[in-house]
Amino acid sequence: MQTISKPKTKTAKLAFTQVPKLDNCSQETLQNYFENSWNLEETLFHSLISSDTFYLNPDSLRNKLIFYLGHSAVFYINKLIRVGLLENRINSQFEILFELGVDPETPDELENATKDINWPDVSQVWEYREKAKAEITKVIKNTPLNLPINQEHPMWALLMGIEHSCIHFETSSMLLRQLPVDKLQRPENWHYAPTNGKIPDNKMRKIPGGVVKLGKKDDDLTFGWDSEYGSLEVEVKPFLASENLITNGEFLEFVKAGGYENPDYWNLESWSWKELYNVQHPKFWILENNGKYRYRAVFDELDLPLDWPAEVNYYEAIAYCRWKGGNTRLMTEAEWNQALIFSQEISEDSSLENNYNLNISFISPSPVGMFANNQKSGLSDLRGNVWEWLSSTFYPLPGFKTHHLYEEQSAPFFDNKHQMMLGGSWATNGTMALPCYRNWFRPFFYQHVGFRIAESLD
Repeated sequence: MQTISKPKTKTAKLAFTQVPKLDNCSQETLQNYFENSWNLEETLFHSLISSDTFYLNPDSLRNKLIFYLGHSAVFYINKLIRVGLLENRINSQFEILFELGVDPETPDELENATKDINWPDVSQVWEYREKAKAEITKVIKNTPLNLPINQEHPMWALLMGIEHSCIHFETSSMLLRQLPVDKLQRPENWHYAPTNGKIPDNKMRKIPGGVVKLGKKDDDLTFGWDSEYGSLEVEVKPFLASENLITNGEFLEFVKAGGYENPDYWNLESWSWKELYNVQHPKFWILENNGKYRYRAVFDELDLPLDWPAEVNYYEAIAYCRWKGGNTRLMTEAEWNQALIFSQEISEDSSLENNYNLNISFISPSPVGMFANNQKSGLSDLRGNVWEWLSSTFYPLPGFKTHHLYEEQSAPFFDNKHQMMLGGSWATNGTMALPCYRNWFRPFFYQHVGFRIAESLD
């Protein structure tokens, strides 16, 4: 087992920890924020050893990697043109080809949608990125800010582009994780978290009831996506939740107990998925001939870190809950927010950004509870480390309105086919790292996401 001495909680983060305040930001602030997100994404793509790799799609439910190389840059240009901050297109063909992402239900659906695409040479896409970066920099330098920046301000389009790039850093890191390791070179100074090789005790903690207010205010002074806005009050009854996210060590017990072979732990839909793909263990575990497991990180294979959170899809999380028995379940969105309020109230220095594995402190999950040095009786890793699956399906808050610059950002996914996940992961940066961000994925998709268990008290 790879064992590394535990570093101090305060770590150097690759991404900015402070997002721009929309009533008090300068052109320099916006330029630095833009360059940080841009460079992070480029560093990730430069880790591909061969340009041929860009024509692979490591995930059968996602586009080829070359799409993501061009997508974020095209997104900026198209949005800035729509608000009049840019007049001329750079490459009209690219600005159609790389504009819209995918969310297929099956690999065949993706294949049918993309089979006739003639992808350009990788060098052309890199050249497009350079031209786009120059144009975006001119916009930042030459556009009067006229603070505050609100949702109708033309510079909202710039912020939308930056935050969209932050999202795709995380998306692309998951795709690279599915490539063979010999096609990647881990960037210098990008480090994995330590592991102590021990499974920590995972007590159930009582979370008191209360009234939770969900939704970001329209006049909030940070950027937000449309699904964050609205207002909903929910009364939460007292409940129990596991202090820590479920670890690889705990999930290993489920695997060894035959959890993937027992249909009682799966519903018809999830069992059909499991059988179709012959799933026997979490996606990023590697079964060796000796019966032990190794772990696929973004760039390397490691010994399975037993104290890191298990990264599974929603189907697998629910199967684990059923295996545990009783009324074991996942938290709801309202319960997660209540747990966050309670845990922050009883913890010391909970506002400090270095208390969370966010903003690329590491390029991996970390031991559960590692960032909870001052935790008393709340829950650890509600923010950061890995996203947390919830029992709630993705839904609009009362008062929800689409934003005219990106009407398809969330509304198409209010279909009861996407599960919510909150809290962010090690790869989460930008405003997506704020606790108000509401994320969602199909239940069979993989992301840097895990879960903790909960129980009702009545």
